[in-house]
Amino acid sequence: MKHLLTLLLSLIAITSCVAGDPVQFVYHGEVVGIMCIHCTHKVESALSKMEGVRTVKVTRNESGGLPRLEIIAACATLTREDAVKALGDDAKMYDIRSLRLVREK
Repeated sequence: MKHLLTLLLSLIAITSCVAGDPVQFVYHGEVVGIMCIHCTHKVESALSKMEGVRTVKVTRNESGGLPRLEIIAACATLTREDAVKALGDDAKMYDIRSLRLVREK
């Protein structure tokens, strides 16, 4: 069912990106290696350069877990691999553990 939902959202995204519709997709994930505000800005800046990304926000996990990542994008086709690639050499310092599409906004 999860794969079916992802496929459906991807199909919607393809048509919305082409048509210029203001549909937004929200992704959540976790990232390891962020120790300070400089690290946060570095990751946010790198991920903001991915195609279709509108906003990136890294926040501390108040329950003591890994820092959380939220990406809002125009398309439902972003992957963890895209995010790792966007980090470039910094992917050695910052490990994106997960990135998943959670909803259409």
